[in-house]
Amino acid sequence: MTRNVFGAMIVAGGLALWTSVAGFADFTPATAKAAIATCSATVVLTDPATLSAQAATEARALNAETTVGLAEITAEANSSIDELAAEKVDEDGAKDARAINAQLTAVVDEACQSIANLKAEYAAAITELKAESTQPNVEKQDGNQQEVDQAEKPEVENAEKPEVRSTSREGND
Repeated sequence: MTRNVFGAMIVAGGLALWTSVAGFADFTPATAKAAIATCSATVVLTDPATLSAQAATEARALNAETTVGLAEITAEANSSIDELAAEKVDEDGAKDARAINAQLTAVVDEACQSIANLKAEYAAAITELKAESTQPNVEKQDGNQQEVDQAEKPEVENAEKPEVRSTSREGND
């Protein structure tokens, strides 16, 4: 577990560094879209074949949800970038390049942060699936053992009680 947290911290730190450096970059609509694609490419989906059958089924569903989430984040960011590009063309330079760059940087930062959050949620869910698939189901074993113990106890108690009663009856006669 410690390794996973450490790895997540390294990834988050790298992403934070990349987005802070991206703040100094001059974005065009094309480079902003490329930056978002780069953030999206950092999400690596787990191969369900490495998990138990039930965990693999859940991992496939999680992979599908994560893929859809990435597509939605990317599409929304690209749409915002296209709107900013259209505003620049329509207003014939009324907005200066710095303002457009700041807006593009904000879109990229927001999209990359959303992708990082999605990636962290995905990693946590996969870690949980892996942990569940590698641990034996202790509750079922304990429950079965308890049933066996309860089944044995009445037989032993019933066998002892008549002996005690018969001994006490002999003393009363």
